[in-house]
Amino acid sequence: MTESPVLDRRQFVGAVGALGALGTASGLTLGLFLPAGSTEAATATAAVNAWLTIGSDNSIQLAVGASDMGQGAFAGLAQVLCEDLMVDPARVRLVQGAPTLATPAPVGTAINTVGSSVTRNNFWRLRDAGATAREMLVSAAMASIGDASRASYTVTDGVILHSSGQRRSYGEVAAAAALLTPPTGAPLVPDSQFKLIGKTLARPDVLAKVDGSAIYGLDVRVPNMVYAVIRHCPSFGGTLTALPATPAGMIAVVPTKVWSGTGRGAELTGNTNAVAVVGSNTWDAWQAAKRLSLKWTLPTNVASMNSTQFMADAQRLMTSATPYVAGAGNPPGTLYTVERSTADANAVLAAPTTTRLVSATYSLPYVAHACMEVLNCTVDYVAGVRCEVWAPTQSARSALALVCNMTGLTADKVTVHVTFLGGGLGRKAEMDFISQAVQVGMALQRPVKLMWPREEDFTHDQYRPMALVQVRAGLDANNFVAAWAYRNVSPSILAQRSATGTTALGPRGDSQGYEASQDLPYSFGARLTEWVSHPSLVPVGFWRSVGASINTFAVESMMDELAAAAGQDPFQFRRARLTDPRWIAVLEAAAKASGWGTAPPAGRARGIAIGTAFNTIVAQVVEVANSTGGLRVTRVWVAVDSYLTVNPGSVEAQITGGVVHGLNATLYGRQTFNNGAAQSRNFNANRMIRLSEMPAVSVILLPPPANVDRTVPIGGIGELGVPTLAPALANAWARLTGTRVRTLPFYPAATMGGL
Repeated sequence: MTESPVLDRRQFVGAVGALGALGTASGLTLGLFLPAGSTEAATATAAVNAWLTIGSDNSIQLAVGASDMGQGAFAGLAQVLCEDLMVDPARVRLVQGAPTLATPAPVGTAINTVGSSVTRNNFWRLRDAGATAREMLVSAAMASIGDASRASYTVTDGVILHSSGQRRSYGEVAAAAALLTPPTGAPLVPDSQFKLIGKTLARPDVLAKVDGSAIYGLDVRVPNMVYAVIRHCPSFGGTLTALPATPAGMIAVVPTKVWSGTGRGAELTGNTNAVAVVGSNTWDAWQAAKRLSLKWTLPTNVASMNSTQFMADAQRLMTSATPYVAGAGNPPGTLYTVERSTADANAVLAAPTTTRLVSATYSLPYVAHACMEVLNCTVDYVAGVRCEVWAPTQSARSALALVCNMTGLTADKVTVHVTFLGGGLGRKAEMDFISQAVQVGMALQRPVKLMWPREEDFTHDQYRPMALVQVRAGLDANNFVAAWAYRNVSPSILAQRSATGTTALGPRGDSQGYEASQDLPYSFGARLTEWVSHPSLVPVGFWRSVGASINTFAVESMMDELAAAAGQDPFQFRRARLTDPRWIAVLEAAAKASGWGTAPPAGRARGIAIGTAFNTIVAQVVEVANSTGGLRVTRVWVAVDSYLTVNPGSVEAQITGGVVHGLNATLYGRQTFNNGAAQSRNFNANRMIRLSEMPAVSVILLPPPANVDRTVPIGGIGELGVPTLAPALANAWARLTGTRVRTLPFYPAATMGGL
């Protein structure tokens, strides 16, 4: 990768949403600020990391910094851009942006794809970019035709038409447009005239994924490449005692250590926690890795790293956690107050006016990501010269920084290719697998593809945290929720990633731990929400919908239990206590779609739940049947308000996928530990629903306002099918059978049969 030219002031305007035009021999290149995640949006205020290029041959190219995990983000961004650029999205060539460490970043670059953020963070900037490019092209056409009145020109699919009948295509005026100063405040297409936004359009990536031409990380092939298969210490925190001899027929056995910045929990920086067996093909290397005799030195606390102890610690901390102290160390076991009303919730719960006290404890396990494409990375390293990396990563910029740090190479000598991801779900935002591949590449000095077998993927994940949640709520004589006291005990994702330790969490603790449990728009008389950091050293990470998948289960299960205590319908109980009009509209939409209030078919029952994450509100109704002694989900209705929708078809697909993900976790998902070693090693012990078990899913998208306000936060979609599924399902099962499930999964011992 060569250094890009320095942009002069005319070519680059350094401000949030600002635009810069760069003239080329072929036409117009427009730089625009496209943050890839909420953190980038808040800090990288002068970065250009996506580019729109319009060629003199009428070609249009948009470089996108997001990773493609199947969420349809590339197509959605093109759809937004083209509304104001006034071209058919089918004409736009979408290319994957490469990462850069430069600020401002010079070319369409990949940074970080997390938090359902791609569309919601980029919507307005892409609209501005399309409008700005359009007006620059029209200005160039005006100069060419000689009429300076903008009212004399219209644009249709990339063709500028003058009232006299003269026409100029975008390609014909692109080079001239590149010499113009970008205008400020280019007018956007009025909402009432949308032709693309809000329409279901075909995704161009689907064909390549169907015909096999799409290149995922596992598909990468490089000349003279060899193949490496990883094998870790079975227990977290272990380190290699001695390097074994290279097995017959293999090329090498390469030890890999936990690189700085990639260690989580018990996996300490500098520990040699794995070896890579290298061979001429994956199969032989895989089999040799299985047979390899390895000796490990385990940490002294390994016996305490087991599921029984984790639960005992959580139960102890439910009543004995030490409160947070500003400026103190605040080690694991610290109690953080997330929110507290003026009225004392505990005092109200004990008051005589609280006539019914409902208390329940909900338990959720560690859960693996289980992406269909296992972790893998290909590296071609030439010492002191270059390093080329192919990776299915959600965090390309982090990958670039890591490779530079490991190799000592400058960024211009490192190339990171972001491939399609066969699922990401938060796991592929991590850097451990990339650091291992680079270590092997540096040791071999030849191209190598490193792969994690499925067993390694399951047993060395960075799991969704376990959690124990206690909720105590009291009803008064009028069935008003007089008090609500909520405490979540779970390991901290952010603390495991903080170089400064738990003190970086602040007085409210880990936002990922209490996500979706605070600021609930229910009319509670007094409320107290707390989070306690659990001391478990099992590596934890960002899992689809993160804390919302834990807390929404507890919150909405308790709301049903309160409705039962009040003798009221669960929908009506929520409806009467909600204070936010948008929440009410979403709840009512789900209830109406499902026919709530009418009797379900014989032998079935329905449950309802509502929640929020990433600025989107979702309500689900789940219908279940008791089929030959087992639970069967028959129907799911999902109502969604994300403020606006770009491509309804893509949204429906993402929500449906989230329902499947939520079902798998609710019914079967669980990882347990003994002596620091994960016990479920493959899908045979981590059941997924079968095609014949898939329920019918109906997705109801609430309409956007007549005129969208750019000051109102747009919601994300990719993770929103998950959080409300578990409580809605548990609520339905309780109504059907009278049995309340408070510990997930429903079927912890389920297997996939002959797998």
